[in-house]
Amino acid sequence: MKKFLIACLMLFVALSLFAGGSGEKKGKAVEEVVIAVPALPATMEPGDNSNQTVAMYKVFMNMYDTLIKIDYKNNTGIKPGLAESWKRIDDTTLELYLRKGVKFHDGSEFTADDVVCLFGPRRPFSKDSIMGKDKNFPNFKEVQKIDDYTVRIITKKADPAVEQILSLPSYSIISSKGFNSQDFKEWQFKPIGTGPYKIVEFVDAEQLALEANEDYWGGKPAYKKVTFKVVPEVAARIAGLSAGDFNIITDVPPDMFSTVKATPDVEIVGGAITTARTIYYNMHKPYMDVHLRHAMTYAIDRELLVKTLWNGMVEVPNGIQWPVYGDMYIKEHPKAIYDVELAKKELAQSEYVKMGSPVMVYRVLKDYYTGELDTAQACIEMWKKIGINVEIQVCENWSQVNAQDANGIRTYDMRNTSHNGLFPDPVSGLWRTYKPSYDATKWNNWKAPDFHEQGGILESSTDPAVRRAAFKKMLEIWDANPPAVMLYSNAVFFGKQKNVDWTPYGCQFMDFGPDNVKAK
Repeated sequence: MKKFLIACLMLFVALSLFAGGSGEKKGKAVEEVVIAVPALPATMEPGDNSNQTVAMYKVFMNMYDTLIKIDYKNNTGIKPGLAESWKRIDDTTLELYLRKGVKFHDGSEFTADDVVCLFGPRRPFSKDSIMGKDKNFPNFKEVQKIDDYTVRIITKKADPAVEQILSLPSYSIISSKGFNSQDFKEWQFKPIGTGPYKIVEFVDAEQLALEANEDYWGGKPAYKKVTFKVVPEVAARIAGLSAGDFNIITDVPPDMFSTVKATPDVEIVGGAITTARTIYYNMHKPYMDVHLRHAMTYAIDRELLVKTLWNGMVEVPNGIQWPVYGDMYIKEHPKAIYDVELAKKELAQSEYVKMGSPVMVYRVLKDYYTGELDTAQACIEMWKKIGINVEIQVCENWSQVNAQDANGIRTYDMRNTSHNGLFPDPVSGLWRTYKPSYDATKWNNWKAPDFHEQGGILESSTDPAVRRAAFKKMLEIWDANPPAVMLYSNAVFFGKQKNVDWTPYGCQFMDFGPDNVKAK
């Protein structure tokens, strides 16, 4: 059915072009880039706690800068951003020396006041936040302005990863004057940053239009315009790429590679990224005990999923971790178990069987994740073989996925999610997404005090050996008391016109700035 739909769309495109369609002419210099994506974030405010999603990660670094950056292109670690340099004063104090001469998109100058604003009133770290409390890294205490180009950031306790944390989207620098002078309802759709591109137009369900910031401190942007267009259907993205309506399309499933490459001057780029695909359990359900969760986990043949849905181009990870962690990577940690007989034994001991094996609800979006629906259907068939009854509910948006009852309890039994290693340290992956303030505990009722105790050590100890030991225990606790089904390490593949100069990073972020694409 999928291939038939694509064939129909391709025929429609061909007829449109014959009648005078707007395909990109071969050999034409690319000055404007149009990217088709499955979704865009609800707002452009980088500090909005509800906005830290895959959709935001795809666009944020094109409009904003952070004080410190991660070198995703060369994987050399942290590097200067809006802070030219920095030093540790003590375990809880980081002093940063700001870059001079940087201009915001409205022409105003970047100074220490804008860093103070990041941690000031109404921001995610304040008591009176208007965009949700920071649930990722709530360790920040205050920022002190030393002079116009020097600040000190104070944490509540020692934080070995604070420099890397400052590279995240939540810590993007926005104009304090702009933020404080505008109504937030208007501001959130067109914030003022310092990044390589300015926001021209943003309609969340349709498109984000950007234009080059010619005064960008990091160098001249390569493109005059960059536009992200929302195209939820994979088939429509592929047809648009073939027609020349799009220069790049995201999230191409491997079974569509041949269709994409059938168009001359189009190629597939991308690959594995530091993201794990999982399925959350909702432990508010009385039958979702550890036996049922183990049964569902053991019943999944991950290698088969990788082979059939990904053509073997992704891996089954040994826990939510990646080799880029370096010395913090626990190489000896085992992969998730696939054992049907063991799954049946666990199921027999579960409250689920005692309660009559009720039908559970698995809510998904159609293609928010590559191959999302196909993966969900495959998992359901594997669970069915051991006696677990699950039905899929395909939703249109995250609000439907996360629907709640009258008591504020989410009503799904399970839903899809992913865990991004946003920088090369385990606090950015496993700990960030399973700490008490995040979904597994806050919304899905995961009881894991031992895990949270070790996580507290991981995020505050400055002793590498102690941190590694804590992380090792966290991986073991996660397996023994799983809050989710581990599936596979994710990958993102793009269809791209060959004449477009752009290279994807090994993560969710898409960068069209001078760090990744040099102007010619």
